[in-house]
Amino acid sequence: MNTKGLIKLLLSAVMVFWVTTTVNFSLLKGTLASIPLTTVVIVIGGYTVGQLLSSVKWWTIARAGGISVPYPTVAKAYFIGMFVNCFGLGMVGGDVARGILVAQGLPKKTEGIASVVADRVHGLTVLSCIALLTGGFLGSDRVPTELVQLLGLLTVGFVAGWLLGPWILNNLPFFKQTKLASKMRQVAAIFPRDAKTLGIITALSVLFHTVQILLHGAMAIGVGAQIPWATLFLVIPLVNIVSSLPISWNGLGVREKSYIYFLTTPPAILSTEQAVAFGALWLMAVTITSAIGGVMALCSGDLKLLRAERKASVAAAAVLAKQS
Repeated sequence: MNTKGLIKLLLSAVMVFWVTTTVNFSLLKGTLASIPLTTVVIVIGGYTVGQLLSSVKWWTIARAGGISVPYPTVAKAYFIGMFVNCFGLGMVGGDVARGILVAQGLPKKTEGIASVVADRVHGLTVLSCIALLTGGFLGSDRVPTELVQLLGLLTVGFVAGWLLGPWILNNLPFFKQTKLASKMRQVAAIFPRDAKTLGIITALSVLFHTVQILLHGAMAIGVGAQIPWATLFLVIPLVNIVSSLPISWNGLGVREKSYIYFLTTPPAILSTEQAVAFGALWLMAVTITSAIGGVMALCSGDLKLLRAERKASVAAAAVLAKQS
């Protein structure tokens, strides 16, 4: 495992330890035992369906960027990327793995990875907009005003960068002729800007994130609680944004602490034990769905390709180090 992976595991361990200092384990055990099997099945099944929706969105972005591959290839790459993110194996990161596999051995790795970045940025933007619109129309006292304002600034930044990025790259003096600018233009070209494609991927993203938010409503019922709609559609996007940051292993610890921060403060909607049970259910869904990608990788032989890419990148880094 590389240094970056160790840092993620360490941060997750610290966050989990922090969470456990506030938990009554007897109550947590009772909470987990009380969750109906139907809730577990709904969460795992719903999470998997959501990932299929997300893979269709990524496929749309890739095709718009000139990567013409059939959907089964994209779906396989998507789930293998989830598997690599979840289980590591010392290979390239999950998002890089997706980009490599979708390129299908063609000289389009940069475009493939750029399509993953576009997918991520667009998803974060849609999540932010859901939270902002919910807070604006329905209101909530569970999220500090400063956090909402910061979210608004980030959203404006995402949208401005998406729409104005190519113009900036083509017009900045002393930069537009550099190799870096050329590479960045190649990446920026993958980000779709036509109204039709943007409409399709935005609709898919809204549907995907709505499924994930509603699954939290189902989890609340499963642990014996009920979360108001306004809170669901404001808080859960924020939790998903924070836990998707590449600072921990699958959001472990960060997600649970976010549930506790937003949902257990007075007047409490969840107990601390229920919030931790939320995290356990979600981690179970992520792990099981990611394992599907592992089966696909073993059956397709794509793990060999990813290991080869990993060795090639290490060798290239060693050569550069010697030259410097």
